[in-house]
Amino acid sequence: MQQEKTGSSAVGSFMTIGTLYSYLYCMLASNVVLSLPILGGAMYLAGRTAMLLGSFRVPLHEGIVTKAQRRAGTALLIVLLLLVLALMTVYPISLASADFWRLGGIVLCIVLRPSLSRYVLERALLNHKKTMGILLRICGVQLLFLPLLLLMLLLSPMERGAVWALVGGYLLSGILESFPLDRMRDRALPFTEQDRQDMENLRSAHAYRIFQGVLLGITAGLQITQVMTYTYIAVTADALILCMGIALLCTYAASFLADQVMRRARAQKSDPNFLMMLGLVLWLYGIILFVRALDTPGMVEDYLSLALCTVGATVCVRVAVQLTQDIRRVEAFAIGHDPGSGVDFAQQLRVDFAALAGQMIALVGLTMICIFTATDFPGDWDQIFRSFSPLLTLPALSLVVAAMVYSLLFPLTKQHIEKLRRYTQLQQEGRSNGALHDQLEAVVVQRSLKHYGIKLILLILRPLYRHRIKGRENVKLDEDTPCVFVCNHGEIYGPVVATLYVPYSFRPWVAYEMTDKQAVIDHTMNGSFQNFTGWKRRALHFLMVHIGAPFLTWVMKSVDCIPVYHDNPRKLMQTFRETTAAMEAGDNILLFPENADTSADHRYVHEGVSEFFTGFAMIGQLYSGKTGKCPLFVPLYADKKQRTITFGVPTRYDASIPPNEEKERLCDYLRGEMLRIAGLKTENKGTEYGGL
Repeated sequence: MQQEKTGSSAVGSFMTIGTLYSYLYCMLASNVVLSLPILGGAMYLAGRTAMLLGSFRVPLHEGIVTKAQRRAGTALLIVLLLLVLALMTVYPISLASADFWRLGGIVLCIVLRPSLSRYVLERALLNHKKTMGILLRICGVQLLFLPLLLLMLLLSPMERGAVWALVGGYLLSGILESFPLDRMRDRALPFTEQDRQDMENLRSAHAYRIFQGVLLGITAGLQITQVMTYTYIAVTADALILCMGIALLCTYAASFLADQVMRRARAQKSDPNFLMMLGLVLWLYGIILFVRALDTPGMVEDYLSLALCTVGATVCVRVAVQLTQDIRRVEAFAIGHDPGSGVDFAQQLRVDFAALAGQMIALVGLTMICIFTATDFPGDWDQIFRSFSPLLTLPALSLVVAAMVYSLLFPLTKQHIEKLRRYTQLQQEGRSNGALHDQLEAVVVQRSLKHYGIKLILLILRPLYRHRIKGRENVKLDEDTPCVFVCNHGEIYGPVVATLYVPYSFRPWVAYEMTDKQAVIDHTMNGSFQNFTGWKRRALHFLMVHIGAPFLTWVMKSVDCIPVYHDNPRKLMQTFRETTAAMEAGDNILLFPENADTSADHRYVHEGVSEFFTGFAMIGQLYSGKTGKCPLFVPLYADKKQRTITFGVPTRYDASIPPNEEKERLCDYLRGEMLRIAGLKTENKGTEYGGL
């Protein structure tokens, strides 16, 4: 696989840290010149949007920009022109014309400055200039517009103190805009026919499409949220230095908190999906709190809610960047080879377009605020912003909710991502794994849904079955060889607590009667409910048909169980084949081998362990015969009285021993170890081979 790229350009198309300060400066300058802070922000946003739209419509290689994207870009251009026309029509009539155009000149300098800096930086990097030479060129660009700015300000009737404050703010925003310097975007190679075919193939990859939805929703929502945050800062903190200080604090505090969240999550090996959802929830909650805080004025609450928005958005951005590396593996898996740079450039264009759409939505909101308040200035802009806040908060809220929906639909879990990395590594080593490929194909390419319902149920049940995990130090999983967890049954108790608390991923063995609706109904009505007659039996049958059986089979499907056919030898081999394929794909197995018929009352014992069905040991024989690797069998005992789950000392399947003898040894050792944990005496005939 080609070397992976790093960086956060995928979601940094508009509001990098530097441009946020330039946006803030334009609002402050507008407040000084016209006492209309939001007008300056709208003008800056219009200029930035025009620059991005212009770069988006530059003639590109045929096939990168679709007709739909070109039509949408044309529509956005028309909307932009109408908004600019509205601003230029309303305000020169209501204001002193010279002041309006003076503000326009200041905003134009701020808008053109980063574009020229970008061009100079690109040329310097291409010519391999040293760092000092690059810095001198960037400083030269910052000073290039200073004489024009000074001329416009000195010819105005403003007080000299305000003039020098604006000059200082211009220089300060320029410094913050330039450092750290943005990385130069990779140049796209010619968009070839192979790139075009790769793009067509990727459109059929379910995981790729869903991730695009998450990424684009975050990108568009980020633009509006940042505009909302910094607009509020500008209208509530009048002093320029105070505004810049609050903006710096908000930006870097959010970045620090997001880093802490990500660092803790990495230490706990949290699922990226969970982190993405956490960021989106924080983001959504922050917006809701901000809307509520606007009804009860108080800057502390407002700033806290905006900080929460920023932290959540930053977490989402960091997770998106992290997942981008894994999506490159998804692309390679879906199309069968590493994608070319044309595919990367096409994705960047989609992100740019999402950023453009978000900026346009924010610009519409700011323009509406400006137009609706054109005859009411000067006024309390804090109160004005509170009155018109839905113009910015509702679109941001909608985009965050849309991103949450796509995130819920994103099919890749932490286990899938690890398997994808393993598959890539196998490819690099020139090896293949058909079972792993088939499992990834079902998730990456085909339409696959994550079962959040079962996770919610497990989350609700955990407090009702609080248990401690003991003996975890005995389990040392091998990345190349999965293990088989062997647990006591204890009626329904063992399966429930093992599913809730075993801290490793696994696929459980389940009696096939629990996976078929009709079989569940027959088994229940002829078993647990066989003594019921009359209307009670009819009522129970109705509940089982419409509620009980569908729910139970849904649960079994959600935990990705492997059905076991105890009474059908031919179908039982299907169980072993599916188990072996799952282990080849890297899945651990959880099973409950007790034979209830060996007990006096033909029921599972509540304490201790019944005799085992011995057939499960064939897993070791089949897996080792197919892969040459011997799996690990891990005993664990669920103790209802002590409310503990204890891992015993594992043992590895020994392929050098005759299969029947090894089957007997495994069963004796595992059952003996479980009885030892339970504190019951046993003659363990397998101890001569020992554990690990």
